[in-house]
Amino acid sequence: MTSILTSPNLWLNLSRLAALLFTVFIAWMTYRSHLLLKEFRPDFNLLLSLPETIARLILVGLCLFLAWLSGLPAAELGLTVKNLWWSLSLGFGLGLLIQLIVSLITLQAIKYFGPGIYSSWLIRNILPRNRNEWLLVVLAFLPPVAMEELLFRTLLIGLFQTIIPLPLLILVTSVIFGLMHQPQGRLGMIGAGAINIVFCLLFLWTGELLVPLVAHYTVNLLQVVAASLYLPDWLKY
Repeated sequence: MTSILTSPNLWLNLSRLAALLFTVFIAWMTYRSHLLLKEFRPDFNLLLSLPETIARLILVGLCLFLAWLSGLPAAELGLTVKNLWWSLSLGFGLGLLIQLIVSLITLQAIKYFGPGIYSSWLIRNILPRNRNEWLLVVLAFLPPVAMEELLFRTLLIGLFQTIIPLPLLILVTSVIFGLMHQPQGRLGMIGAGAINIVFCLLFLWTGELLVPLVAHYTVNLLQVVAASLYLPDWLKY
């Protein structure tokens, strides 16, 4: 019995199972939120909800716990950094480039297919409504980005890359990631899925979580900045 409990494969497989259950839970919660937000019109910035921020921080802690429980080396899970400034610069630069490409594609797609292909409802409800909210929004983006990157890179890629072919693993996780962005419409889901592929490749290429995390954060933050600059009417509630 003792040998079973101390077997590295046992804890690794338990971590894999927990990661899958956690993914199902997050997907279900995202879907339920999507349904709720069709009827609920909040009078506050969704990103600045304190209970949700606390919940996300707890989920970040859970992801880190599962990574530790797996017994795999931190480097194998992308939890080490070789050169901090290089990783930060690369992540920021790629995030800037990705957001520029996404913005251009989004504008062209809306012109071609019509506004119904993209839903701006979500970004309308996370835009800062005054100067004081800007700093809070900048900070509030960190927990959800960290949680998503830990789940989709460290856990789903890091824990499963030795038992599932990488192309299949990247494809499946990208479909799931895209579906989790239902509130942004069909274009938002397709874009999120495509971006997830890029983040997976970044994770595998650099061997670090920090690079795709910074890129992911940069993309999200620049979306809000672009919306506030070029779509000022979105701030009128």
